[in-house]
Amino acid sequence: MRFAVFRLGGMGMIVMKIVECRGSDTKIGRTIGEALREEIQANVRGFLPAELSVLDGKIASFHESMKRFLPEVLEQMLQAAKAAGVTDKQMLALNAPSGESDPNFYQGCSNVVFAAGPDGPLWGKNNEGRFPPTDQPVVDAQGPRPVCALKLYPKQGIPAICFTFCGWFSGADMINAEGVATGHSSVGSKFQQSPRHVSVLQWLWRGMFEIRGLADYVNHVTAQPLRGKGFSQIVVDRHGQMASGELACPLAQIRWPAEGAMGMNCVNHYQLPTLEKIDARQPEGLVNSKGRQAYLDEAIVSGDQSLAHLKNILRRHGEFSICRHGGRDACHTEYSMIGIPNQRKALLYHGYPCEGEYQEISI
Repeated sequence: MRFAVFRLGGMGMIVMKIVECRGSDTKIGRTIGEALREEIQANVRGFLPAELSVLDGKIASFHESMKRFLPEVLEQMLQAAKAAGVTDKQMLALNAPSGESDPNFYQGCSNVVFAAGPDGPLWGKNNEGRFPPTDQPVVDAQGPRPVCALKLYPKQGIPAICFTFCGWFSGADMINAEGVATGHSSVGSKFQQSPRHVSVLQWLWRGMFEIRGLADYVNHVTAQPLRGKGFSQIVVDRHGQMASGELACPLAQIRWPAEGAMGMNCVNHYQLPTLEKIDARQPEGLVNSKGRQAYLDEAIVSGDQSLAHLKNILRRHGEFSICRHGGRDACHTEYSMIGIPNQRKALLYHGYPCEGEYQEISI
């Protein structure tokens, strides 16, 4: 096992670890659990009910669907639980899809991709939450979740970098060694879902070890009915091909770029007209998300699509901020990430990206 620890954004913040994992599913799971033991236990204490029996039905159906569709990911998950000193039930509860949409959800994440530019295709995302980055422990879901970057080298499959909550097996924010980068924003879905459907976040996790380009991504997300909250996702590959997966679980629809588009974005609503009313929120709950979309639409074409241009977007403050510090936005940027597909590397800043320089992570 090898892992490095670094602190970004100054003192007073939770340490964000980079964990390097190599080998079989068993070894990858054990490495994650050993390296992130304290952080996984903090997520379990801070975000799960003390009496897990209230989740028995959800946990059982999730376990059954994982055995059916994603046995290798289930092995990683259960090995991580063992190494982290939490129960299988706690790990499954931590990862089980909610399948629910919150009508009071106003904040969220911003993603943008460039098809081409002086630094090639790029993906950037600011990950948002309700709490500022801090070193205070999470109590009763009050506080930021511990997060990590995972450098994953599976025995069989494509190496990849993943950004996720500690103990969360989610492929929604990743870049792999084939030069495919993808990020997500939470939305929601009114569609009826079945516990027999595959969990969307773990389906994306497995997919990023197999996807070699945009066409593979499209085939993967549309191959199965999906189960989960519902997300808007963006993807770009090293050839500059891009699209948005609008994952209104169990349905997955693909939003293609306009002809000649220099870039695309996804925020916290579906942009396809056919999915406009699938989110449970009222119009006032979409004002901030649509304001960020309008800004990103304009920002994509207002520069040279360089790495410097992308960093400026991610550090932007204003009426509809992309770098968010609470207040009127009711949201805080927890960390910021950039994928550079043709160099097979990512950049990361833990905290508000306006406050410092990104650190490089290579596969």
